[in-house]
Amino acid sequence: MKKTMKFILVFVVFMSCSNGEPKKDISKKIVNVEAVLKEYMSAWAKHDKNQIESFYDDNVIWYDLPSDYTTKGKQKVGKAITDAFLTNVSGMYWVKQGDVFVSDNTITYEWIYGGIFTGKWGDTSIENKKFAIKGISTTSVNNKGKIYSQKDYYDLYGFQKQLGILE
Repeated sequence: MKKTMKFILVFVVFMSCSNGEPKKDISKKIVNVEAVLKEYMSAWAKHDKNQIESFYDDNVIWYDLPSDYTTKGKQKVGKAITDAFLTNVSGMYWVKQGDVFVSDNTITYEWIYGGIFTGKWGDTSIENKKFAIKGISTTSVNNKGKIYSQKDYYDLYGFQKQLGILE
């Protein structure tokens, strides 16, 4: 019985000192993924390829659902994503709209992307075609504030139709 009472006393003292809250692991930096996304989208609004790439972790993975293609590595992702969505688009805009969901270090959000496309799309030359498409992305950020996973889902058919590639 003495051991039980001693245990209860130690437990009560411990709980009163800690206020019943679990100890926080201060070795992990908590990152605000919404703030990182806001800064990342700001880099896109400035059309600054170097700043856009600075948000990627060295081992970032970008998955583009419409093309069912995955690109890996900071330099490859930086080039691929800006070539696809920035290089041939004047007046490019990409803005968050609609629902946003945050779970730990991952944010899922709706967006609209648009501008005026001039350039090659595959083998087709396109001149000054205005477009706007909707999509959803999932972005995961590590504890250093770097994007390590980007997954994009958007209406490729609608995009190609607006560019005049499809009827």
